[in-house]
Amino acid sequence: MKDGSSELTAPSSSGGQPAASELVLTRENLSRNIVKLALPAVAENLLVSMVFLSDTLLIGWLKDPAALAAVSLGGMFLNVANQLFSAVSVAATTLVAHAWGAKDYARARRVAAQAIVLGVLFAAAAIAIMWPLSETIIALMGASARAVALGATYMRIILITSLLGFPMVVLTGIMRGSGDTRTPMSITLIMNVWNVLAAAALIFGFGPIPALGLPGAAIATASARLLGGILALYVVMSDRGFVKLGWKDILHWDQPLISHMLNLSLPTAGETIVMRLGYVLFMRIVSGLGEVPLAAHQIAVNVESLSFMPGFGLSVASTTLVGQSLGAHDPELAEESLRASVRVSLWVMGTVGVIFALFGPALAALFGSTPEVLALAGTAVRIGALEQLPIAVQMVIAGSLRGAGDMKTPMYATLLGTLVFRVPIVYLFAVVFGWGLNGVWYATAVDWTARAALLYVLFRRGAWKRIRV
Repeated sequence: MKDGSSELTAPSSSGGQPAASELVLTRENLSRNIVKLALPAVAENLLVSMVFLSDTLLIGWLKDPAALAAVSLGGMFLNVANQLFSAVSVAATTLVAHAWGAKDYARARRVAAQAIVLGVLFAAAAIAIMWPLSETIIALMGASARAVALGATYMRIILITSLLGFPMVVLTGIMRGSGDTRTPMSITLIMNVWNVLAAAALIFGFGPIPALGLPGAAIATASARLLGGILALYVVMSDRGFVKLGWKDILHWDQPLISHMLNLSLPTAGETIVMRLGYVLFMRIVSGLGEVPLAAHQIAVNVESLSFMPGFGLSVASTTLVGQSLGAHDPELAEESLRASVRVSLWVMGTVGVIFALFGPALAALFGSTPEVLALAGTAVRIGALEQLPIAVQMVIAGSLRGAGDMKTPMYATLLGTLVFRVPIVYLFAVVFGWGLNGVWYATAVDWTARAALLYVLFRRGAWKRIRV
C-alpha cells in the first residue's frame, strides 16, 4: 500500500456486502477522492445552513429587529445543542471510516447501531433541558422582552420535532464514514426545499394560510428537521444505504462499544461546550452593543456562513480519507490526503475572501433589513474576508486529526482560541476601544489565525499517525 500500487475499494452490494460510494485509496486517485467526497459535503452543509439562513432572510423582510434578534438568539442555542450531537457524529464517522478501511463491515454496522441509540437518548435529554429554560437562557443574552418571548417560541416549536431532528447529524455522520456523502446531500436538499416553501407560505401567508410571522418560520424549520431525520433513519435501515439495520440492531445495547464511542466523543463534546459557552459570552458582548448591531451581526454571520462550506466539505473529505487510510495502515497516504485538502481549501476560501472584500455590502443588502443594519453588516462582511485563509487551514487540519482519532488536539486549539483570544479580544476591541461591531469582527479574525497556527504546529509533530481507535 505504501508504494501506491495497492487498492482498497469499498465493496459493492453484490455478495451480501453493503453498498456505498466506492473509494479507491491510492495516491493517483487522491484528487478524485477529495472532489468526490467534498463536493456533496459542501452542497449538504450549504443546504443545512440554508434551513436557518432562510428563516433569517425571510424574517428580515418583516423589518422587525426584535424578530430578527429572536431568530438569531433562538437559533444560536439550538445550534449549541446540535453541535453536541456532532461530537457523537464525529466519533461514529471516525470509527466507521477505520472499520471500512480495514474491511471490517460487521464492526461498521455495530458502530452505526450504537451511534443511533446514543443520538436518540441525547435528543430526549436535550429537549427535556431546553424546553423549560428557553426564556431564561435567551433573557441572559440581554435581549428585549419582546425578543425573549419570540425567541423562546421559536425554540420550543423546533424542539417539538427534535427527537429525530437532532440525531440526523449522527445518521449522516455514519454515512460519511463509509465514503457516502451524496445521500446526506440529497436529504438536506429535500429538507431545504420544503423549509423554504413552507416558511414563505407560513410567514407571509398564502391563499387560505394566514400570515404567522416568526412562529411560521419555526413551524417550517421544525417540519423540515423532522422530515430529514425520518429520511436519514430510513436510509440506514434500508437497502439504499451501506448498512441495513433492523430495529433489533438499534435496540441492542453494546456497552463496550458505547463506552468507547463516548470516550471518543468526550473531547469533541468538551470542545463544543467550550466553543459554544465562549460564543454565548461573545454574543452577550454583541447583544450589549444594541439591537441594530445584533441584527447586523446576524446578517453578516449568515453571509459568512456560506464561506465555511468549502472548508467543511474538504474537512469531511479529509476526515474520511485519513480515517480509511489509517484503517488500511497507510499513514503516508493519510498525510498526503490532509495536505492536498488544505491546498484546495486555501485556494477556494481565498477566492471567497476576495469576493467578500469587494462585494460585502451588496451581499448584506440581500437580507432587506433597515439601511442602518445593512450598512453595519456590509462592513462586517468585508472584515470577514481576513478570516478566510485561517479558517481554511483550521477546518481541514481539525477534521483530519479527528479522522485519525485525535479528538484532543482540536479541543486544545478551541480552548485556547476561545478563552485567550476570542472573548477577551472581542471585549477589548468592541467595548474598551469603542470599535463596536467592527471590533467584534477584527477580534474574531485574530482568533481564527491563532487557532490555525496552533493546529499546524501540532499537526507537524505527527503524533496523530500513531493513534489507535
